Amino acid sequence: MPEAAKSAVTSWAAADRSPPSAAAHRSNENAAPRVSGRLTLSLRSGIRAVDPLRFLGLIIFVLAWYALSFLFQPIILPPPQAVLFRLLADFWDAPNLSYYGVAEPNLYANLVYTAENVAIAVLCGAAIGVVSGLVSARVSIFRAIVDPIMTTAGTVPILVAAPFLLIWFGVGRASAVGLVIFYVTVIMYLFAQKAASNLNPIYEEFARTLGASPRRIIIDLLLPATVPEILGGLRIALAGAWGLEAISELLGSQEGMGKVLEVLAGATDPEGIMATLLLLGFVAISVDAIVAWTVARVAGWNAGLHSGGSRT
Repeated sequence: MPEAAKSAVTSWAAADRSPPSAAAHRSNENAAPRVSGRLTLSLRSGIRAVDPLRFLGLIIFVLAWYALSFLFQPIILPPPQAVLFRLLADFWDAPNLSYYGVAEPNLYANLVYTAENVAIAVLCGAAIGVVSGLVSARVSIFRAIVDPIMTTAGTVPILVAAPFLLIWFGVGRASAVGLVIFYVTVIMYLFAQKAASNLNPIYEEFARTLGASPRRIIIDLLLPATVPEILGGLRIALAGAWGLEAISELLGSQEGMGKVLEVLAGATDPEGIMATLLLLGFVAISVDAIVAWTVARVAGWNAGLHSGGSRT
C-alpha cells in the first residue's frame, strides 16, 4: 500500500477513535453563543416594537386622573393611588364581597371565572365562525342560506339575544358563554369569509394545474393564506368578548367580574368599581398585546397573497 494511502487510513482511524464527548462539547460550545444571540435579537426586537407614545398616553391619563381627583370628592372620583391600594387589598381577599352574595370574595377568583368564560367562548365561537366563513366563501348554496342569518345577527345589538339565552339556559355560566359565542361566531364568520374571498384566484388556479386536489388546496393554500386576516378578526372579537362577558354576568351570575361590578355599584363603592375595572382592563390589554404580537409574527409572510384579484 502506498505511503499516502497508509497515512490517510491512519488519520481516519485516529479520527474514529477520538472520544465523542469532545465533539459534543465543541458543538455545545458553538450552540451556546447562537442561542444567546437569538435571545438578544428577540429582546432587541421586542424593545424596538414597543411604542413609547403608548406609555406617554398612559402617563398623561394617570396625571390627569390624579389632578381631577382634587376637584371632586372621593365618592365621585377616587384618586389613582387609592384605587391601586384597593386593587392590591381585594385581589386575594375581599370579605365585603361575601356580604353581597358573591360566591368567591376576592378579585382573583372572579377574574379567573371571567377569563375561563372568555376563553371557552372565543375558542368555540372562532371554530364555528371560521369554518362556516371559509365554507361560505367557496360553497354558494351554503352562503345563500347562512349569509342572511349572519348579516342580520351582525346588525342587531347582540344583547337582544340575552333574554332568550336566560330562558333557555337559566342564570349561570351557560347563558353568559352562549352570548359571547354568538358574538364571536358572527365576527369570525365575516372575517373568515372576507379573507377567503380576498385571496387572489390565480393561486388556486395554479394549484389545480399542478394537479392539487381540493383537499390539498384547502390545507396548503386556503388555510395558510387566510390565517393573518382571521387572526386580525380574532383580536377584534377577543377585545369585545371581555366587555360582553362582564355585561352578561350582570344579568344574574353569581361569579365573575360583572357580578363584582354589580354589587359594588349597588353599594355605591366607586373605589372598588374602579379597582375592578382597572384589573379587568389590564388583563384585556395584556391579552390583546399577546395576540397582536402573534399576529405580527404569523402574518409577516402574507404581504402579496391578496393583491390582484378577489372573490366577491
